[in-house]
Amino acid sequence: MFYRVVKALLLLGMLAALHSPMAGAAATPLRYELGFERPGTHLLDVTIRATDLKGATAEFAMPDWAPGAYGIENYSANIQQFRAVAVDGKELRWHKMDSQTWRIELAGSGEVTVSYQVFADTLRNNQAQYNERHVFIGGPAVWMYLEGGKERPVELSIAVPAGWKVATGMERTSEHTFHAADYDWFADSPIEISAFAEKDFQALGTTYHVIVHDIQGGKDFTQFTQDLQKLVETIVPTFQPVMGGAQAAPFKDYWFLFHIWPNSGGGLEHLNSTQINYSADWDAMEPVPGRGNQYNAKLFVAAHEFFHAWNVKRLRPRPLGPFDYSQMVHTPSLWISEGLTSYYGSLALERSGLITPQQYLDGIADLITRFEQEPGRQERTIEDTSWDTWYPRSENGPQTNLRNAFYSYYDGGQVMGHILDFAIRQDTHNQKSLDDWMRLLYSRYALPKPGFQPEDAVKAASEVAGKDLSDIFSQYISGKKPIPYETYFAYAGITVEKELDPKKAWLGISQDKADEGRAKIRNVIPGSPSETGGLDREDVVLAVDGRVVNADAFPKAIAEHKPGDTVRITVMRLGQLKEISVTLTTNPSTSYKLKPMEHPTEEQKATYNSWMGIK
Repeated sequence: MFYRVVKALLLLGMLAALHSPMAGAAATPLRYELGFERPGTHLLDVTIRATDLKGATAEFAMPDWAPGAYGIENYSANIQQFRAVAVDGKELRWHKMDSQTWRIELAGSGEVTVSYQVFADTLRNNQAQYNERHVFIGGPAVWMYLEGGKERPVELSIAVPAGWKVATGMERTSEHTFHAADYDWFADSPIEISAFAEKDFQALGTTYHVIVHDIQGGKDFTQFTQDLQKLVETIVPTFQPVMGGAQAAPFKDYWFLFHIWPNSGGGLEHLNSTQINYSADWDAMEPVPGRGNQYNAKLFVAAHEFFHAWNVKRLRPRPLGPFDYSQMVHTPSLWISEGLTSYYGSLALERSGLITPQQYLDGIADLITRFEQEPGRQERTIEDTSWDTWYPRSENGPQTNLRNAFYSYYDGGQVMGHILDFAIRQDTHNQKSLDDWMRLLYSRYALPKPGFQPEDAVKAASEVAGKDLSDIFSQYISGKKPIPYETYFAYAGITVEKELDPKKAWLGISQDKADEGRAKIRNVIPGSPSETGGLDREDVVLAVDGRVVNADAFPKAIAEHKPGDTVRITVMRLGQLKEISVTLTTNPSTSYKLKPMEHPTEEQKATYNSWMGIK
């Protein structure tokens, strides 16, 4: 029976290959050309020349999402002026198969030239922007792919505007031409085209290119580059023992593509590059919760995205590859891909000497406090948040209750990074750590291997610890059992202090700023005084106890009260004034503080020092 099934599957595979539009032509490159209209149009001109096509039709499609950014983007909405012509210049008929796929009738031709325009005016993760200042290409937002031909090599030619230059992780074949091994590499290679600034450094056999397009002030980024090098030199050795290549990292060159651009933020990982956006320049030092200040937050984002070059770009959950760009791809393991990346990214700042051990502990205490105060902890496990990340959470989208029923798998995974690391160190008397677990997973499941399943991660952790760790996964990751922080942090000689403030009044809302500087209620926490009293989302707060307040004065007015007080809150709701009485209570949530024990054992001291990288 098994033989007949396998034989049938092989036959189906051969038939599919015979009907593929590029059957027998896997090595024939697809040739892409990129040109530009006037900057004010924000239009990119894309041409694709495909040869050695077989069959009656060929289909070209836009991705619906981008690896690393788990949300449906509808990139095809920005496509216009689609055309297809044969080698003799004859127009070929085409029609849409769905929202992102164009089917072309080849009319006997084995070649086709496809052209289209892309409207590009968004500087965000894996989007595209073209204006008088620069061009940024996030691959999935711009490049169509040939259905059945994503494995074909890609050649790209760019008509670079005068005075600009090109930065990308793609292989450069001439000043303005580039090569990628296949579509996945091509789409995964962001491109910056502008008069950018650049600083390079060498580290452990790799050249790192720090590319900066800064329209905020053009501040000097020498110090940031030096600090970035410290992070790189801290992170690369994590996987170096299992790399087996000529250099410590799996690439000879790596590209950091930074944008200093108004109202932007975030980053996205790629195989040998990353795109990172900041809205504040290099000298900004404003406080950032959990990160200290904006400068340290920039360093953290860079460390996080760089660590992704191993964790998720090469070591990834099995459902994520090969990439299906046409639909949502679910996995319960993004807490590993994203959360553990945050764990290592944050710890790298301390291990590099860029923050002190206590600053690190303060940041983690703040993380645990926020994490445990999330209402969604009652609704979803950490694995659930990984699986459900595709839910749209746009502020401009339809109203949902995800603020009270969802939370970040980044935070959940970062918290569990500590628990797993301490558990492994305790069970091995500090001879093994989470690093060994990551290296074991990498050696077994990283590209070109197909990736890991959730049970593979549990098995590998237990192997490294020499003890069954499945209870940690079942209770705290796929389950919702409270995490015993005191037990696990004590393994590293760290005291966990929990605090409740019985004197501080609690309303139980989060707020935004509305027109004219008023407070607008963003969320009402379930079971809070605000919910019991009848406040609602989108209420605009006008006054407290008859006294007019703005967004800054509103929380201060509440803080003047004590638990048990009843306050009168005047709001504007759907064009009507309402006065709502709310009886304040104490906040039932715990605040956490972490600090080293005063009298740790020798084993606790050794664990603390090796974990923190203290020699």
